[in-house]
Amino acid sequence: MATRTNRIHRRWQISPSHPERAERLARALSISPLVGQLLINRGVEDPAAASMFLRTQLDHLHDPFLLREMHKAVDRLQRALRDNEPILVFGDYDVDGVTGTTLIVQFFRTLGRDINWYIPHRVQEGYSLSRAAIEKFARDGIKVLITVDCGTTNIEEVRLAQELGIDVIVTDHHEPMSTLPPALAVLNPKMQDSGYPFLGLCGAGMAFKLVWALAKGIHGHNRITGPLARFFVESMALVSLGTIADVAPLIGENRVFATFGLAALGASQTPGIQALLRSAGLEGLPLNAGHVGFRIGPRLNAGGRMGSASIGVELLLTDSPHRAEDIVTDLEAANSDRQRVEADILAQALQMVEEEHDLENDPVIVLSDDRWHSGVIGIVASKLAEKYYRPTILIAMKGEKGKGSGRSIPAFHLYESLTTCRDLMIAFGGHSHAAGLEIKRENVALLRRQLNEYARGVLKTEDLVPRLGIDAEVHLEQLTRDVVKEIQLLEPHGYGNAAPVLSTSNLRLAGDPKVIGKTGDHISFYVVQGKHSLKVIGFGMADRYEELLLNRRRPLSLAFGPIINEWQGRESVELQVKDMRFEAE
Repeated sequence: MATRTNRIHRRWQISPSHPERAERLARALSISPLVGQLLINRGVEDPAAASMFLRTQLDHLHDPFLLREMHKAVDRLQRALRDNEPILVFGDYDVDGVTGTTLIVQFFRTLGRDINWYIPHRVQEGYSLSRAAIEKFARDGIKVLITVDCGTTNIEEVRLAQELGIDVIVTDHHEPMSTLPPALAVLNPKMQDSGYPFLGLCGAGMAFKLVWALAKGIHGHNRITGPLARFFVESMALVSLGTIADVAPLIGENRVFATFGLAALGASQTPGIQALLRSAGLEGLPLNAGHVGFRIGPRLNAGGRMGSASIGVELLLTDSPHRAEDIVTDLEAANSDRQRVEADILAQALQMVEEEHDLENDPVIVLSDDRWHSGVIGIVASKLAEKYYRPTILIAMKGEKGKGSGRSIPAFHLYESLTTCRDLMIAFGGHSHAAGLEIKRENVALLRRQLNEYARGVLKTEDLVPRLGIDAEVHLEQLTRDVVKEIQLLEPHGYGNAAPVLSTSNLRLAGDPKVIGKTGDHISFYVVQGKHSLKVIGFGMADRYEELLLNRRRPLSLAFGPIINEWQGRESVELQVKDMRFEAE
């Protein structure tokens, strides 16, 4: 039986209840008031917007020409196609960059044109464009360079490309600086006056927008038919991979990409995707965002983390099932290597936090070490941020420089914090919750000091206590099978659209809890509230068996997600517990 472990106390933060507004929305859409409340919690209260949220359609995507500089990009690419000029796609080395690069290359292949592509080596070349790469492209005769998931901050590199006769089209979603690169076109919804109504697209989403606009330009009208129409349906699989793996918010257009993309992913006939699904044990299963985030994404990302991400693009482009299987075998080996390296770095970082870091006075964790692999530190930073609930930056040192990766908590905008220390870094970029940087060894201690000074001024004590957001308090009698199926209409879940968490109180245990699972990691028990009883499942919570047993006569409160369990053709409602606490008698 699992031993008891220390758990971080989490504040239960219950969203305000709006019964009248929820009832109005429920009547307008013929849904339950509970689902109406869940929609309001997600900022969706207008009946038309709520209907679009629950019944996602492809025509909910925005016109790509709303991006202010899209016309310039399309005109240039049409001229390159007409004049048979060499085109190259330059993508980032993560899943977002790999899928966006693949998407653009596949689009041109559908047009009957094979173009060049390039993914930099994470360790040897680093993030985004470099002078060496630009000079090589110029020698190779490239005339048009399309970036994917990078380029917004590459002012000098883009200027060099333009000087060497290469027109640059930047497609990106990272935060822009005050000065933009002198590219032929910068397509980034986050740039000031971009003209685009949705800021949450990832790199693969922006790549999709570019080729969609080009297809419309080629056809001369909105309706796309034939092989290109099939391409766009199938390409949703790539966009969903990039969107979910990059932790883009699953709202707005991303909800469209994730919904249709997950279906396209499962139905894909592409040898590379089929091999990935088999490797992850997902072949033939209905896919959800968790499958991409925790099983498919890490495998596809392994090449880029441990060396070259180019094999990821090759996997997604190959028409050979045998070659796809060979590449997936290599990715599995790289993923196993990544897991081993990750475990070593995590153990070292945990020891450093406990021995060197004052968590009471310094709310930002900044650690550096010469032993660390730059391709893995982002994953470890995420685990430390979750464990200690502190913004965390890890820096892999090599010689007199280091490459860092950071992860944050909701109350701390990581990219904005780095802008206050820009003079200490060689380069940096990112978002509110994740960022990367390059820094000289001599400035690491100063970065730690300045970030913590900044953090002490913007973070309150309660910001550093983990919060469990709860959508609504309910009674068991509300959780009918039909209502829980309505709740499932809110899928797919992920960042920006978390799976609903409900709470209920004054429960009593019915019988004793049981430890379940092949390795005894999980727990199950029944609870009773009035005349209603439901089964509860606690995954990974077997360590609370004794606590439940000792307190089984005390009233219990649960935070949970309602699920439908199917067994032998029968469906029943169960509660998947997120947290529990005993009430005073």
